[in-house]
Amino acid sequence: MMHFRPAIDADADAWQAHLAATASGDFLHDWAWAQVAAFDGQPQRRYVLEADGVVVGIAAAQARPLLGGREFWYVPHGPVLDYRDPRAGDRLRAMRIGLHNAAAQHTAIAVKLEPRLAADDPDLTAFEARGLRRRPETLQVRHTRIVELADDEMLLAGFDKDTRYGVRRAEREGVEVTAVDDAADERAIDDLHGLVEETQRRAGFPLPPLARYRIAWRALAGAGRAVILEARREGELLASGMVVIEGDRSFYLFSGSRREERGEPKRYASYALQWAMMRLARDRGVRQHDLWGIAPPGSDERHPWHGVGLFKKGFGGREVEWAGSWDVVVDPTLYRLRAATGIARGWLRAARRLGR
Repeated sequence: MMHFRPAIDADADAWQAHLAATASGDFLHDWAWAQVAAFDGQPQRRYVLEADGVVVGIAAAQARPLLGGREFWYVPHGPVLDYRDPRAGDRLRAMRIGLHNAAAQHTAIAVKLEPRLAADDPDLTAFEARGLRRRPETLQVRHTRIVELADDEMLLAGFDKDTRYGVRRAEREGVEVTAVDDAADERAIDDLHGLVEETQRRAGFPLPPLARYRIAWRALAGAGRAVILEARREGELLASGMVVIEGDRSFYLFSGSRREERGEPKRYASYALQWAMMRLARDRGVRQHDLWGIAPPGSDERHPWHGVGLFKKGFGGREVEWAGSWDVVVDPTLYRLRAATGIARGWLRAARRLGR
């Protein structure tokens, strides 16, 4: 027998145990991530699916407000199920029905499911004929690189020659990487945020709020699932990044670096940082390291992620395209109206870009 119900605080340990043990889960479904979602103005509504009293599925739906007091729910990289299990289709159907009914009670017009499954994953069959409407878009980054962690020799062999050079050159330059895992250490997260701001400003990206970084750090590090790594030379902070560990998977979350001044030797601190991050994750039982976001295939230097994508590609691994999203429609009329409004806005943006 399966039972779908709202999650309560007493479910936190079972929720995290399921997340850690399930390949389709990442930090966006971490129990602690609800604090970040709330800061973003998208409070989570958590639900569990049980079979014979055991948690077999979880869904953290972020409630996005709409006009008129309605909501649109989004389940980032979820629901988290064992999609390889032969019962996955039935469990997904139970979650779809449960989420539909829960969303209707909260006056949501639809629920968007965006599973952490690759576009070519055979387990996508679980989504067939389940009363779901497939959509091509994703709200999370669509492409990433995932590196299988191994011993040092095998890891280095998987890097391209320029990346191996960068790792070794950083060592010769005297770059040292240290780890911080104390959630009370705000100096580490503030310094990381400062480097991210510097990096984002160079790229012309929006600057992230410090408060959001502090909330993510306190929540995830406080639960023992996040570490900040800092690359320094002669005491000067050159690069910093946060890694989040969920079971046997790690995720490269926030990162920033200092750019060398004109005429200053290149220190390759970002290479040392990523190398140390992979080794730390591996030593904590991680098998797969997700570099979290690259430019789509075929993109050229005009794409804003072109440079960071080339950097990440140097660390090997495989490129992954996520499958897309599926909508559970609750209010068909408002759902169609919202979709039509979104299309019209897209046309308007395109016309503006063309100068029409």
